[in-house]
Amino acid sequence: MRAIMGRLFLWFWVTFILTAVLAVWGSRLLFQELEVSAASNREIQELTKVYERLTEPRGRRGPFPLLLDRSARNMNYRVIAYDFAEQRLIHGPGIPLPRGAVKDIKGIANQSSPISIKRGALTFIGPIKYERSGRDYAVFLARFTSPEDKYQPFVYFFIVALITTTLLSWLFAKSLTRPIIRVQRSTRALASGNWQVRIQESDIRNDELGKLARDFNSMADQLEQLWNGQQRLLADISHELRSPLARLQMALGLAHQQNIDSATLDRIDREAQRMEALIKQLLDLSRVESGKREYQSHKLSLLLQDILTDAQFEAANRNKALDIDTVPSIDIQANGVLLCRAIENVLRNALRHSRYLTKISFDVSESQWSICIQDDGAGLTPEECDRIFAPFYRASLARERESGGVGLGLSIAKAAVDLHDGSIDAKPSENAGLAVTLTFPLRH
Repeated sequence: MRAIMGRLFLWFWVTFILTAVLAVWGSRLLFQELEVSAASNREIQELTKVYERLTEPRGRRGPFPLLLDRSARNMNYRVIAYDFAEQRLIHGPGIPLPRGAVKDIKGIANQSSPISIKRGALTFIGPIKYERSGRDYAVFLARFTSPEDKYQPFVYFFIVALITTTLLSWLFAKSLTRPIIRVQRSTRALASGNWQVRIQESDIRNDELGKLARDFNSMADQLEQLWNGQQRLLADISHELRSPLARLQMALGLAHQQNIDSATLDRIDREAQRMEALIKQLLDLSRVESGKREYQSHKLSLLLQDILTDAQFEAANRNKALDIDTVPSIDIQANGVLLCRAIENVLRNALRHSRYLTKISFDVSESQWSICIQDDGAGLTPEECDRIFAPFYRASLARERESGGVGLGLSIAKAAVDLHDGSIDAKPSENAGLAVTLTFPLRH
């Protein structure tokens, strides 16, 4: 019931049911038709039996309402007498009669022969004339319809109304929520970086939901244009910066030959190298984010062999340890270059910030496989873990200055993972450090 479709369905379904029930109940209560028919032989016999009991000597003694009740013993009827003088009904104890019963009985009290009248659940049989203490009465038999007879048509109606209103309410709720679900799915796709997503058939509806779909498509067009402009600007700037950088490096080489202050030149050289690394990573990020989903079949163990070998060599040069689980012997569909770039960037980041030990573990299920890279460094807070994949984000500026990082390695890794419809997640490790998990779907 938390979903809007469930609440819409329940609201309209309950409204339909209550409306139908009230309509039927009100019609039965306020507009009960009067049915008139001849009394059956059995009914006439019952009426005659009551008359004989009333005309017996003991039927002349005692209060009249008590005698009426006594005359109906062992019968499925109540005995009612209409007093012509006072124009009222006389009957024994029991369920009160409806107000309309007086009017119905008064209309047939002078009938010469017994008949049967029915209004709703109440049936009268009579009259038969009876005289007591000089006053004239019309005696009737009254019977309430049994609950089974009374409610059986209503039960059938309720079942049909239940099925009909359920179907109509579900269709109505579905027609309202279907475009909302389309907008929701498209929003998620747009948030995940699919700039080409659009809501189809947005021009069919002319209501508020159709306007919402068209507004979403317009927003997506604007965002796609902004994103493409950003990528072009990033690529253009990166290319344009390479020319002055090359001239700067050439000037540094000439300066070294002329024996100018070497310390100053070395510092300039380091900053030039950092700028060159930044430009290279900017170009890599631009290529990855604008890359195509071109997959090939690879053996995972062979694909990662060179990366893991280089990582072991780098860890040994840093006097650190690298613990690698057995690589699963599975075949994957992937862009080998981009997949290796993603894993390599995360692994180098872990080696850079670990104190001593970095662990690599794998996990394989029927639908996906993952690699977890865990270091024993200082780690990050949960808030920082959510932001480290943003371009140019650095949790510790001083630490990245020392390591030469510019905050683009993990951004490139995330872009490569997204291109494979995978996910990348970072969280603080249980003991210490940071654990980064890259998960990819298994395509067959």
